[in-house]
Amino acid sequence: MALSATIDLASISSARCDEPLADIGHNDAFSFWKLPQEWESSLASTIAESEAAAEHYLFEEYLSREDRRPPSTMQAYYRIKSLIPAAVRHRLNSAAIKMRGNREFPRWPCESALVDFWRDWLHISLRTLNASDGWHIGFWPDGMKCCIVLTHDVEGPPGMRRMQQMADLEEHYNFRSAWNLPLAQYAIDWNLIDRLRKRGFEFGAHGLCHDGRLFRSESDFSELAPVLQQLAQTHGLNGFRAPSTLRRAEWISKLAFDFDCSFSDSDPYEPQPGGTCSVFPFFLANLVELPYTLPQDHTLIHLLRRSPMQIWAPKARWIESLGGMILTLVHPDYCGAGPNLKQYEILLKQLNEFQSAWRALPSEVSAWWRHRDQMKLTIDPGSNRPSIEGPGSERAVARMLSSEALAR
Repeated sequence: MALSATIDLASISSARCDEPLADIGHNDAFSFWKLPQEWESSLASTIAESEAAAEHYLFEEYLSREDRRPPSTMQAYYRIKSLIPAAVRHRLNSAAIKMRGNREFPRWPCESALVDFWRDWLHISLRTLNASDGWHIGFWPDGMKCCIVLTHDVEGPPGMRRMQQMADLEEHYNFRSAWNLPLAQYAIDWNLIDRLRKRGFEFGAHGLCHDGRLFRSESDFSELAPVLQQLAQTHGLNGFRAPSTLRRAEWISKLAFDFDCSFSDSDPYEPQPGGTCSVFPFFLANLVELPYTLPQDHTLIHLLRRSPMQIWAPKARWIESLGGMILTLVHPDYCGAGPNLKQYEILLKQLNEFQSAWRALPSEVSAWWRHRDQMKLTIDPGSNRPSIEGPGSERAVARMLSSEALAR
């Protein structure tokens, strides 16, 4: 049975990473939808194929091996970065982006390839089962229809000084966010961090420094990863996002964190362009990957010189319409004051209006996705009533596929 006309499974096999990444959780279509256990044997022949096809996108295997790692030119840039004023640096980066040219895939700001694949696989499976509808475990707890996660990267002391004001604004709209801190780049005000933690905010590790070293070579990674992990453990940081979102999936998967946020769903404007095409969490070996799904404020303000809400608003509505995860990446350094803070408040107002949206911290989404992966859905043959078992099942809700926008 063909899974998708757009996916060549033979070429996917040849592009796979040298070592498997998703060895704990499951990224196959059956596990994504969490269909009844009674259906599994009838669909077994396509489940393994669906995982390979999904990870073609999730692990950016549509890119060459060279493009799945930080570009070598970044090292020369980092050697002189501190000598270039920020405004000049932004203009140079903007010019470099324009010279790069447009990539056909993944499309920006919305790429539906993986969404289309999940939907196509489901429809083919329903035909195989001669079923027009069926139950599945809802994507989010308590029957929520989508998920909203607010995250920030605090690039420097000016950003740290603006955290309080942004946190107050978020709290006003009944949100809490996660803040990622580079642990060896500047003096961190841990008293401020403790105060915000007590108010329900969360903190993660944004690497050590914005110097490109962590993923530059195996020797650099072997030297720096233990230091990073020790500092993160000392300060109770369970999440990670790579500085400048430079990444090597097979190395990130070895880090001792609970979850990672270094990938986008689609971002052609980063130093390492690409994207997972996913507006849902997925598994990266022992980690839960939470891709950021709204374009970064830095990209819109400094590189493209566009008003953020021109892109944020339609992208957020698109993700909400699919029942996916709206995950922001906003820097207090850029959006913590003035007109840009006003733009961020407009975004919060819009997100505040979304009905049946789960407002969650990254650690909460990670825990839920792990639990959901372990849940089992069974259907009573007499009454057709669904039953869910497994950790966290008290918050899980069985939904008819026909009620899911993503399935239609």
